[in-house]
Amino acid sequence: MQHVDGPKSPTNIDSVVTRRRVLLSGGATVIAATIAAGCRTGRVPVTAAQTPVAASPRTGPEAARAMAVQNGTKPVFVPESGAKDPASHSIADNLFWNDLFLEHAKFFVMLMPGAELAPHRAQAEQYQARFAEQFDRARTMQVDQSNYRAFNQATMDLVKPFIEFKRRMQEAQGSGKLRSLVWPLFFDHTAREAERFVRRLSQLNGGGAEFERGEVVNFWAQIMEEHAEFIAHLLDPTERVLIKAADKSADLFRNLRKDPEAKVKATAEATAMVAFKTTAEKGIREGKIKSIIDPALADHVRREAVKFKDELARA
Repeated sequence: MQHVDGPKSPTNIDSVVTRRRVLLSGGATVIAATIAAGCRTGRVPVTAAQTPVAASPRTGPEAARAMAVQNGTKPVFVPESGAKDPASHSIADNLFWNDLFLEHAKFFVMLMPGAELAPHRAQAEQYQARFAEQFDRARTMQVDQSNYRAFNQATMDLVKPFIEFKRRMQEAQGSGKLRSLVWPLFFDHTAREAERFVRRLSQLNGGGAEFERGEVVNFWAQIMEEHAEFIAHLLDPTERVLIKAADKSADLFRNLRKDPEAKVKATAEATAMVAFKTTAEKGIREGKIKSIIDPALADHVRREAVKFKDELARA
């Protein structure tokens, strides 16, 4: 088993944590999501070294294998260490992204209040329900070499209309036709994540599971940059030190994308972002950091940072 590195941040977040008495959670534990043959609940039996996590049941040497990185409110699903088969990557990515997409829809619902936005809110609620169902399917069905392509295709058939919805909402919000509380950049940000997921599933269905380091760094560095910008704009104005730390993190990831020589620092920056977001999520959840950030959103961006770090390690 492997471990996600403990908190190491180049920013001044440590001083903020000390000042605000926000403690980082203990070292992240990676748990092998091994399900007994015939298990129908999709849950790992509790032992002294395990925490219950949702995962896909599997039997036989060809069945998909996934792991859960447990260092926050919800686990992060990744392929087992060393897994290179498309089936294992498929189930891990389906578990990870279907969960995140149902949360995208949930956030849209939260940020579309009032009677005028009811039709758009209803659409978002429908997507939330659809991705919750697909996540449950990934948790409970046996995925292997014989059926992973069909399952991936079913997921892509759900994701593509959601991308279209996000792009329509982005255009409407940006042009003033829609007056929600969702930034145009947030619609764009979540659409790019979904578009990349479709490309990934297409790659897996073609038999390839490898990551290309340059693509991983460029994609996730932009996502991390925008997360930091979102955080800076959602913190209470009195949280000046944290706002500066978020702005500095955005600058670091912007430089990571623009400067080829800076890409060698990607793992260190990803580790720092995991620490920053883990700290922020705990502080927001416990009311020790003032903001208008929902704890679910704080945990959402934390899980994406852990996913970034995992993909870097495999690239």
